[in-house]
Amino acid sequence: MVRVLIIGSGSKEHALVWKLLSSEKFSDPEIYVCPGNFALRKIVECIEIDIQDTNRILEVAIARNIDLTIVGESELFAKGIVDDFKKAGKLILGPTAAAAELENSNFFAKNLMLEYAIPSPKCTIFDDINIATAFLPTLKFPIKVRSDKIFNIENPSVIAYDLEQAKLTMEEFLRTTFFVKDKPRVIFEELIEGNKITINTLTDGTMAHALPPVQAYRENDEFGCISDRGAYAPTPILSDELMSKIRFEIIDPTMEAMIQEGRAYSGILCFDIVLDKNDMNNPKLIQYRANFLDSDAQVILPLLDEDIYEIFASSARKDLSFYKDGFHKYLGSALSVNVISSDKTEDYISSIHSLELLENIDYQLEHYQTPLSGMPLMFYGTKMLKQNYAEIFGATAVAETLVDAQILAYKLADSLQLPSKTYDRNIGDHGLI
Repeated sequence: MVRVLIIGSGSKEHALVWKLLSSEKFSDPEIYVCPGNFALRKIVECIEIDIQDTNRILEVAIARNIDLTIVGESELFAKGIVDDFKKAGKLILGPTAAAAELENSNFFAKNLMLEYAIPSPKCTIFDDINIATAFLPTLKFPIKVRSDKIFNIENPSVIAYDLEQAKLTMEEFLRTTFFVKDKPRVIFEELIEGNKITINTLTDGTMAHALPPVQAYRENDEFGCISDRGAYAPTPILSDELMSKIRFEIIDPTMEAMIQEGRAYSGILCFDIVLDKNDMNNPKLIQYRANFLDSDAQVILPLLDEDIYEIFASSARKDLSFYKDGFHKYLGSALSVNVISSDKTEDYISSIHSLELLENIDYQLEHYQTPLSGMPLMFYGTKMLKQNYAEIFGATAVAETLVDAQILAYKLADSLQLPSKTYDRNIGDHGLI
């Protein structure tokens, strides 16, 4: 028996639990989730602790004799949770604090792209806010304004459509930053219009294996935060030729650059890429992320024909050599629609017919024998958005074609009888054009 600890409370964590429980190699794994959520409490043991207390999490891992810890909250990498676990001899998936700067620091990531000639949007980097402000009138708007640290303010990346908005954005960066000792760094980046895709990879410090490419839908939600609205995979927008180009110009150079910097990266590494509508053949890297989005996990994991414990543990051990030819993937398409409810719906769940999938994970496993069985899945998570409690219902389906997956997922989303719900109607449309 293997024991796994998962850190988080989103639908991503629910999807991970579902995938772990579907393992054919490790029957009846012992899974714990901190802090978990309503749906997860029905199928695994949830431990109510403050996940910002990384020392307490380590104590739990030691006390429960955990074999592998999976961190769903990327902010914990910046706090050094992986470093602490490794010192204690506990296996954990993810990058060290130094390697996690790829996501945590836009300043570090953009400098890495420039120094190692990794294709990315043109940008100008300042560590003096006054010089940056003086430089603004020379720019052609709209532009993207980025702060350095991504975990210290609510929205570290803002599109500024004119000079005044850019100045107000920088003032907001200064007002909300918690890194008082750091210089207030700012980045001005050209805004490229085009299709945005994500290449999620699993790495061992040397090699990075790509998972099914995702096109995610994100926007500013009603709370003023960037919202993960849904996704589909794989995206037909990405040809084999373009994927090879991304591999040789972006992914492999990033892995080599991190080795050269003495920060070899292992764990999940996600590449957010834009395909310029005026230059589709030259993809550019927008940013790195150290973890799946909720919708990433909801569409990738059902398509992955590998034992998730085995590949995650191999990454944590920094040895993916067994998978040198890449991961096996099911044919077909997966699509997930995130239905967002700003009302607390826990009291209503027992009366919602469509959420019976949440009530008993065994029902999902018994009927979901193959990814193309037509059996939709529901993943559940909670999130705090600007002091508002929100719940996410990830209506997910896998089918032979993208259009069939879209139909199934929306049937499930439409059937949700919640006190309030919002969701986008266009998830997957880009792949059908």
